[in-house]
Amino acid sequence: MENKQTIFDELFIRYRDWIYRLCYSYTNSETEAEDLVQECFSKVWLNLSDFQHRSDYSTWIYRIATNTCLMQIRREKNNPVDYREQLQDKALEEYNNDKEKQSENLYRAIRKLNEMDRLIVSMVLEGIPQKQIGEVLGITENNVNVKVHRIKSQLKEMLLNNQ
Repeated sequence: MENKQTIFDELFIRYRDWIYRLCYSYTNSETEAEDLVQECFSKVWLNLSDFQHRSDYSTWIYRIATNTCLMQIRREKNNPVDYREQLQDKALEEYNNDKEKQSENLYRAIRKLNEMDRLIVSMVLEGIPQKQIGEVLGITENNVNVKVHRIKSQLKEMLLNNQ
């Protein structure tokens, strides 16, 4: 059996970028996302010996990351920060490329979704199969499918109303 350090190194190499994108989707800050990635992998290291192989490593790590992000959101709710200035600066930016503007509008709409819906969208955008999303969230694949359909409708309406 491989030693803990070897397994951890392989997991870090394989999932680091994936977890960073998830954390960034929650924080919209490179610095905060990096901090959350470190926190996630600290938890992976601390709990790696207890991993019982009931799920894939990817599901386990993604669950750790989502819980870490959700805890960060809760901490921020207890210590609110005024992001209006940052949002105003973003609103004033000019985009040279229409696709960049559409992408920004989409991510702005995604940030308006509730925590669970943002989590589902993040996983869908990462190409995670709906079955695995259900495993991470503790819901059925069919329930994930229904939620994805509802979220797409919400996003479409948000985007149409902002134009």
